[in-house]
Amino acid sequence: MPNARDSIARIRRAGIEDAAALAHLRWLWRTSERDEYGLSEPEFETAFTDWWSGHQSGHTAFIAERAGHPVGMAWLAIFDRIPQPRRLDRRAGNVQSVFVLEEHRNRGIGGALVEAVIAEAHARGLGYLIVHPSERAYPLYERFGFGETNRILHLDLDAREAAAPRG
Repeated sequence: MPNARDSIARIRRAGIEDAAALAHLRWLWRTSERDEYGLSEPEFETAFTDWWSGHQSGHTAFIAERAGHPVGMAWLAIFDRIPQPRRLDRRAGNVQSVFVLEEHRNRGIGGALVEAVIAEAHARGLGYLIVHPSERAYPLYERFGFGETNRILHLDLDAREAAAPRG
């Protein structure tokens, strides 16, 4: 069982200067745990940095560090909602890409990252947060008050396109 010293991680809001570390974490996650390959890691880092430099207004990243090394990340994607008569400015958030390196899991780092995202959402006055967690992560989100709903339908457009007959 890890001791209290093992769980110490510094959680901070990431800036564009952290793009390489965030790209590395995301690349590791998607290749090692999801078996998704395409771009090499250096190519992905370049593309990721370009993407984030154009999306900082709608995406906030948090990074977890231990001994000065990045060990985890979490993202808050903010989207505008259609106005309603009683409230014109309506925004919500999507918790995305919460990931902790395997050797640093089960030490409270993922929870600390989720807490940072929730605090940011509150500070920005968002109406709600949504997340599409893995089965393994369900208990983490439930501890923070996220609840399952059967009110959301999902259409995977990538899968639909891939299954469409060609010709």
